[in-house]
Amino acid sequence: MCAGQQPRGLLPSAANVLMSGRRSNEGLHLALTVIGALVALLAFGLVLSIAPELARAPQATLTPGGIPVGRYREVPNTVFTNHDGKPMSLVNLRGRPVLMLFGYTYCPDVCPMGLADLRRIKRALGDRGDEVAFVFVSVDPERDAPEVLRRYVKAFDPSFIGFTTTDMAALRKFVYAFDGLFEKQPPSSDNPNVYTVAHTSFTYLLDREGRWVMKYPFGTPYEVILADLQRLLDEPVGAAN
Repeated sequence: MCAGQQPRGLLPSAANVLMSGRRSNEGLHLALTVIGALVALLAFGLVLSIAPELARAPQATLTPGGIPVGRYREVPNTVFTNHDGKPMSLVNLRGRPVLMLFGYTYCPDVCPMGLADLRRIKRALGDRGDEVAFVFVSVDPERDAPEVLRRYVKAFDPSFIGFTTTDMAALRKFVYAFDGLFEKQPPSSDNPNVYTVAHTSFTYLLDREGRWVMKYPFGTPYEVILADLQRLLDEPVGAAN
């Protein structure tokens, strides 16, 4: 055997080891490729399965409806100051159905939109609109004095009624009775009079006896509220007893 030449018997053994290593690596690579493909297929299938839900999530319900309030609920006989500066409560409105909102005159969006819908409802009722009381209850008595409230509600309709009170405990009790909340937010500037009030934005329907019967989430088409109100107006007096 010449110097520097390896024994022949060792060559097949080394080749076998190399070939075995290559096969092992190729097998591992193939297995990983198959597993990766399966994971990709599963992920793709999952995306396909939830894609319709993801597409629908940001969209509002097209025709949200009213939410019945069980058997009928009595509400507190809270005495407010109306937009004319006179004492007034819901008891004074007995005999007429009531549509009511909570809000405040500095509200940038929800309140004027809600009152605009009440105006549409009143106009759609025609002459029967006078058979309904439309009430806006302020949750910002610090700024919503009667004269301020008067200018605000009358801008939507001359017949609309504004309620305010400086008795915060009585106001909270009244709002809570309708499963509502409100909370003054910190001022957004150095001016302490520049602030917003977070509040419940439902529209509430009361029957002629002053009982709370329905509530409507913000954004409910006014035609839905109008239809319920018309049915209530068509009921004989005392039919809900």
